[in-house]
Amino acid sequence: MRSDIPLVVIMAHPDDEFAVFPWLEAACREHRLIHCCWLTDGGWGGQDISRRRAESTAVLRKIGIPLEAMHFIGEQLEIPDGELHTRLEQVVPALRKLFLGLPEAVEVLVPAWEGGHQDHDATQLAAIAGVSGRRARLRQFSLYHGARLSGPWFRVLAPLAENGPLSTLPLGPTARLRCLVRCTRYVSQWKSFLGLLPFYGLKMLVRHPFALQDVSFSRTAERPHPGRLLYERRTVLTWEAFAEWTSAYRSP
Repeated sequence: MRSDIPLVVIMAHPDDEFAVFPWLEAACREHRLIHCCWLTDGGWGGQDISRRRAESTAVLRKIGIPLEAMHFIGEQLEIPDGELHTRLEQVVPALRKLFLGLPEAVEVLVPAWEGGHQDHDATQLAAIAGVSGRRARLRQFSLYHGARLSGPWFRVLAPLAENGPLSTLPLGPTARLRCLVRCTRYVSQWKSFLGLLPFYGLKMLVRHPFALQDVSFSRTAERPHPGRLLYERRTVLTWEAFAEWTSAYRSP
């Protein structure tokens, strides 16, 4: 990607950046303009919103991203963690306003359409609508999902084949270890990372643990994968309810 094309990373929650550390590092090395956005307040279960913001801010500033390039849109709009699918009509205009101040051509990274967390899928829909009419390349990154698994089990950084070919970034052992260490900086999220880190650590043993896939709007007309989605198994929300809330933003 050309160094004069801005990189915009749109996420649902503070700490979702754990899935894109290498691309953020690469963009900083290339002196690209970077913007990071979060679309919910991160306050699920009464968590401290300001603490979550501070943790993400500290991690990304160490990578080299300036504070003014971080946009906690969900906190500003008071969008509860877990309910982004019900508030897309507020988030999309905020994203469009951000893009108005950027060049016409941008690269945008968004969570994958994978059924792991309803906010992740809703973030992809918000991003697609937010860049409508622009020359934007949208690419998606996997966080976690439960495709072809049952009960509480899930996979981390495991792109779905249904989302298309993979694009990887060369990453040496030291860089992979750096990604793993960064995850320990989200102290407020220790319960979540207690489940994530073992799988994340195993991923760091493979040659290309991180991958991107191009976003396809037509995919949003479908369930992310056959069978029950992870957020359905966690009894948070049904696909049918999510689909009804987001029908205006998905491919017909």
